Amino acid sequence: MNIPPEPTDLEEITRFLHRFADLMSNGSNAENLLRAAKLLEASVKRASAAEDLLRQERTDRASLESAIADLKARLVAIQGGLSQGTHISVPASILRLAASQFESLAAAFEKSGNVVSRAMCEASASTLARVFEADPPPTPAATARGAAAG
Repeated sequence: MNIPPEPTDLEEITRFLHRFADLMSNGSNAENLLRAAKLLEASVKRASAAEDLLRQERTDRASLESAIADLKARLVAIQGGLSQGTHISVPASILRLAASQFESLAAAFEKSGNVVSRAMCEASASTLARVFEADPPPTPAATARGAAAG
C-alpha cells in the first residue's frame, strides 16, 4: 500500500494560499494571494539553489585547502632538499661561459693526448648543454642541478 509522503511546510502554505484565493474567487485579494504563493515558491527555490551552491563551494574550498596543504608540504620538502646543497642557483651567463670553457679545455686536452681530462671536460660541457635544453629560454638566474660540479 502506497502512503503519500507528508506535505512539506511550503506545500501546505501554498495549498492554503491557493484554496483561500479560490474562496475569494475574484478581486485583488485573490490575485495577491496567488502572487504571494508564487513568490513564496520562487523564494524557496532560490534559497534551495543557494544552499546547494554553498554546499558545493564548501566542498570545493575543502578540496582546495587540502591541495594547498599538500603543495606546502611538497614545497617544504623541496626547500629542505635545496638547503642540503643538492641544488645551486647560478646565472645562466656563467653556466654558458663554463660550458664554452669546458669545450675549449676538451679541445686542448685532445691535442695534448690527455684522454681522461678531455672526457671529463666533454662530459661537463654536455651536462651543461642538457641543462639549457631542458629549461625554458634563459632567465637572469638559471638553476643547475649539480651540473656545475665536474
